[in-house]
Amino acid sequence: MGCRVLVCDPMPPVFRELLEKGGLEVHEVRSPPPQVLRELVRGYDVLVVRSSTRVTAEVLGAGRRLKLVARAGSGLDNIDVEAAEALGIKVINVPEAVANAVAELTICLILSLLRMVPRAVESLKAGEWKKHKLVGRELEGMRVGVVGLGAVGSLVARKLKALGARVIGYRRNKRLLLEFSSKYGIEPAESLEDLLRRSELVTLHVPYNKETHHLLNRYSIRELPRGAYLVNTSRAWVVEGQALLEALEEGALEGAAIDVHYNEPPREEWEWRLIRHPRVIATPHIGAQTREARLRAAKVLAAKILEEIRKL
Repeated sequence: MGCRVLVCDPMPPVFRELLEKGGLEVHEVRSPPPQVLRELVRGYDVLVVRSSTRVTAEVLGAGRRLKLVARAGSGLDNIDVEAAEALGIKVINVPEAVANAVAELTICLILSLLRMVPRAVESLKAGEWKKHKLVGRELEGMRVGVVGLGAVGSLVARKLKALGARVIGYRRNKRLLLEFSSKYGIEPAESLEDLLRRSELVTLHVPYNKETHHLLNRYSIRELPRGAYLVNTSRAWVVEGQALLEALEEGALEGAAIDVHYNEPPREEWEWRLIRHPRVIATPHIGAQTREARLRAAKVLAAKILEEIRKL
């Protein structure tokens, strides 16, 4: 029996074309819930998901033939990676394919936050002329802390540097931090706390896992200077959400921009209070939602899947 692939979330047509050209049998479904996927997965060797489909330990355990889970994107928080490893199922993703799209959105959110662009647009469309109330900040010369210097964070740091910001970077691997800092002229932070204390704006670019859960909590958020800004395009749970809301309501933070949410779509009352806060810019997790990123992800992931299958 040939290799069978189940694609659980929408992908560009070229993805299926490349897999079928490589001799794989491809079937498509639309974001099945775990209880449905648990039944579907039994007859497949490869499972392909984006962010909408959850791959639980139960789903993985039901995949008697399953050898590979492929994520068309960066984050793996919707996949039980530990369970996959225990079962000998490989998990792959393509952070390099979507990194530029997320980095560009991050820069867009930073500039929109500093110049209060959504408020300017909304007020003018409402027939109000609030020019003198919309006095923003300039990015050039601002101390901007970049937490995480992987595929996305490194691009954000370089783009910020090109725009004249004073970039402060932090990552746990000190050797890689110093190498990157020396190459691109950014300032390395001794610790996360050091970065927070020195930054007027902080942008987060770390994966979500046990170590990064509430990396910014009600205590660490207070390390930021009063009137600082926070941007999060990584994963919502990296920040303690209700603590962020409190910091905004108390005026400790000047503003925040978020592309990631604690429930997607949001459903709790405090989440909507955060989203609707007048000094918050919130977008519906569109970081990787560009035509170019989706096409790159499809091509890169198809190539990786075919390579992994050849190894079997």
